[in-house]
Amino acid sequence: MQPFDLKPVLCLDQKFRGYFADNAWTLVVGAGVSKGIVPDWQDLAIAVVRHAYGTALSDQEIQKVFKDSGWSMDSWIQAAANAFVALGKSLEEFKDVLEEQIYSVVRTKAKGLGLESYLTVVLNDPMRAPRDRVIEVCDFLENAFPGCSVFQVARALSRICTHGHAPRAVLTFNADTLLETYLVLAARREHYQGPGPYGHPPYMFVQVTRSGPSSAGKIPIVHCHGALSPKPMLNHPHRDSRDRLVFLEREYLAMASREGAWGETMFIQLAHTSRMAFVGLSMSDANIRRWMSAVHEEAAADLRSYGVVDHANPTHVWIRTKPAAPVDELFLPSLRHLGVRPGWIDTWGHLEGGLRNLTACN
Repeated sequence: MQPFDLKPVLCLDQKFRGYFADNAWTLVVGAGVSKGIVPDWQDLAIAVVRHAYGTALSDQEIQKVFKDSGWSMDSWIQAAANAFVALGKSLEEFKDVLEEQIYSVVRTKAKGLGLESYLTVVLNDPMRAPRDRVIEVCDFLENAFPGCSVFQVARALSRICTHGHAPRAVLTFNADTLLETYLVLAARREHYQGPGPYGHPPYMFVQVTRSGPSSAGKIPIVHCHGALSPKPMLNHPHRDSRDRLVFLEREYLAMASREGAWGETMFIQLAHTSRMAFVGLSMSDANIRRWMSAVHEEAAADLRSYGVVDHANPTHVWIRTKPAAPVDELFLPSLRHLGVRPGWIDTWGHLEGGLRNLTACN
């Protein structure tokens, strides 16, 4: 295989310690960080197709239909929404189905543990939940899903921010709100386990689901494609942006054809002004690729205007496990046109350590 001049970022190597400077980097997270605690795309598509169509097909039979069709999971979720509407129901009701399925794994794990009656209430509004339930639900999440990367990301963010190496923002493309929920629960639990008096700990992060001013001094966790928080009961007012959800194929197409959308504007501004760390993303999302390509082309044009050729090593980093040789070489130049290069970790268990090393917080 031909050698490349491009070099990967080695996330745990001391040579890359401090690669992300304080307030000069952005964390971008995708569905991979919630793997295990939230259904993956295929399981979610199967569940909503079964619910919408009322089909008696088995999971294996539906998977075969998916495979034979050549359609993406987004397309099948859109098909389920179409069936839902054709039966006289609304897209708002369909989003309630999506919410139910997204949090189904957590609710199922909680059965028989005595916390079903208030689990969703705590997940919906972790800042107002009683102290004992905060501790119980936080412990439950960690014990029930010990390998989930969302906890590593949250722990790394908390430690990084405490040591003064905070990101400019966290951008999430996930509909679930588990990252910011766990950050609040973990902060409150740590506070209550220390000496009194007990009030609320300082919160370093704030959920942002739509345009408008955010809380000064807090790091925004921006839901670029909207958010679905779990509702404790059917008619409970939601604390999210399901009205802005970009989940169905029609919603992706609408965002792609509309300039100046809020999520797009937030993403592009941060991509222009900070180094981005992508975690839990396959980097196949059409919107992300389109935005990163535009940012990279503009940055390259600016460099050329000063007589500088394009950098061999892009500044943005896609953090993922390193494939075995020679497959790793296939990925090295794969995202160069987006201004992104791979950042290798050996296993997902090294994610927290990798983030801390890249921010000089270890």
